[in-house]
Formats: sequence, structure tokens, C-alpha cells
Amino acid sequence: MRPAMIVHGGAGSPRAKDEIPGYLREIENAVKVGVEALRSGSSLEAVQAAVEYMEDTEFFNAGQGSSLTSDGRLQLDAAVMVGRGLKGGAVGACECTYHATRLARAVMETTNHLLIVGDDCRRVAVEAELKIEKLHPAKAVLDRFEREVRAGEKRRAAARPSHDTVGAVAVDVSGVPAAAVSTGGLWMKKPGRVGDSAVIGAGIYADEAAGAACATGIGEEIIRNALSWEACRLMKRGGAMAAARRAIEQVSRRSGRKTAGVITVDLGGGVGFAHNTPVMGRGWLDNTRERIVVELR
Repeated sequence: MRPAMIVHGGAGSPRAKDEIPGYLREIENAVKVGVEALRSGSSLEAVQAAVEYMEDTEFFNAGQGSSLTSDGRLQLDAAVMVGRGLKGGAVGACECTYHATRLARAVMETTNHLLIVGDDCRRVAVEAELKIEKLHPAKAVLDRFEREVRAGEKRRAAARPSHDTVGAVAVDVSGVPAAAVSTGGLWMKKPGRVGDSAVIGAGIYADEAAGAACATGIGEEIIRNALSWEACRLMKRGGAMAAARRAIEQVSRRSGRKTAGVITVDLGGGVGFAHNTPVMGRGWLDNTRERIVVELR
């Protein structure tokens, strides 16, 4: 079995030109971190390591760089899933840690549940002996929020959502697929809103009979289309790239364009990606040439 991995940095609108080099560099770094974990451990360790790396930067709408709610708070969504046994865990509207992916894994490993939301995320974190943090937005995020509020642009800002959710999928040498995803959600979302990243089958899915998938974009449309589950279903009939493209074609027909992107990995070590947004950042291990490829287009 060839180990394989692909990471995304969100599907959405083009970034400012001066941000692109740093953005691509951080995606490449995330792939490197994930691949190192993949070679020494499991697919779950790999996807968690890659996503946690991205949560710790301020280039993405996850962790410390997350979008704010309409009342100026950070409420994070995340999930992890392992294909063997269909094990998963997720958190929604979490306000107790920047490492929402780590907390989602704690839900999977220390509870009998799939999803914990809101203030009760803190209880799981305490029971799992995870660090509790008081969340503060990154300076660039706070500056944008204050600028738009002062200008009285809340309604117009809400129509310009940030789609830079981060995610990763991988398959290890044992043939076990896994996925992880983390996000701050839509820019200026209503407090308490939970998007696709916390919904198993929508934001992520992993199936040992197919592979793994991770979505990014407008969460409501991704949930309606069960995008990651559908991509995995399609992988049972074909490879990762064909499944990703067909899944996004279906979303475009049902929900319109500029709505979503998806990354996939199949059990043969193939990776795939597709989006109907202007751009989607991604990076992956080319395991035929033993090199890392990074793209934003």
C-alpha cells in the first residue's frame, strides 16, 4: 500500500497577491508535517498533525486565524474520522481551545458521541486533560472586524464569507484512510451557527472500502449535498480525482457555482481535488516522484 496525503487551505475568492507566497508556503509546511507523521505513524496522526499546524498559523480561517461571529467571538468547528470502524468525533461552536481538531479527536476517543457543541466542549476538554485557552482573534482579523463595524458594513460583510477552512485526508501503509478538518466558519456568522466541518458526512468522511474526503466552502450547501460522503461513495466506482470532480459537478448542478471544493484520497494511494470556486489552495504528496506539489488555482 502506498501512503498518500493531500491538504487544502480553503476554497473561495483569490487572495491578495502579497499574501499568496506565505499562504502557499504554509500549505507546503503543513504537508511536510503531515507526511512526516504519516511515515512514522498512522493516517489519523498525519491528518491531525497537518491540520493542527494550519490552526497555529494566521493564514487560514482556523485556529488563531479564525473568522469572527457577528458579535465578535471566535466559535470553532472541527472533526476527525478514521475509515476503519467508521470512528469519528466533532465539535461545533467551540470557544475553549484553538486546537479544535485535537478536541474533536478527544470526542472520538473519550466519549460515546460523535458531536459536542457550545459550552459543553469545555467539559470534554477538561476530562481529556487538554489545555483550556481564552480565545483572541488574530490582529488582521480583529482589524477587519473593527473596520467593517465602524463603517456600518455588517450586512455587506456577511455576504463576503471567508472560505479558508483547512483540512487533510490520508491513507497509510495499512490501507486505513482518515480525514480532519477545522474552521472558524463563515465571516460574521450568527453566534451558534455550526457548519459542515462539524458534520460527519458533509465536511469529512472516511470509509475503509473507498478512501477519505474533506470539503470546504459554504457549509450549508455542503451539508445539503452530503459532499464528503458522496465523494467517498463515488470513489468505490473510480479513483480519487474522478470522484472529486463528479462530486463537485453534482454540487454545482444542485446548489450553483462558487459553493464548494473537496479533496480526496483513495485506497490505491491516489489523490484528487476539485472546486467550483475561483480558487482552492492545496498541497499533496506525489508518491510516484516522492515530492510535494502545492497549487493555488
